[in-house]
Amino acid sequence: MSGPAGGDPFRRIARRYFRVALVYLVLGLLLGAGMMWFGNDNFQFLHGHTLLVGTVLFAAYGAGFRWIAGRADAGPLPGVTPALAGAQFYLANVGLPGMLAGSMLPVGLGLDRIGVLFGFIEAAAGILFAVLLSRALK
Repeated sequence: MSGPAGGDPFRRIARRYFRVALVYLVLGLLLGAGMMWFGNDNFQFLHGHTLLVGTVLFAAYGAGFRWIAGRADAGPLPGVTPALAGAQFYLANVGLPGMLAGSMLPVGLGLDRIGVLFGFIEAAAGILFAVLLSRALK
């Protein structure tokens, strides 16, 4: 083992992902409750993506990095570095809030297209995660 869990960068990223997933869970649940309370379903995209991407996908990222941390205990994983894992974390955590904010911008002025840009950033985070996990599986 490589020392305490706090010292392993993959375990730290996993913990961060689980914390962020819990924040998105609370926000998504509160938004859903608010939508029910006010009888307004205009925020379905925001609600769904907060829960599905923010909670479920980010928790899956956390589980994946926790698994990678266990594999890294046995020795270095070629092509799986803490720097790439950190980049993936920041891409995901810039992409999702930008995509959610873009979804609330007015349609017709072109401002809503900002959400598309951030959606591509979020997709890049998912692709980078898939690359890292596939390298760890070898």
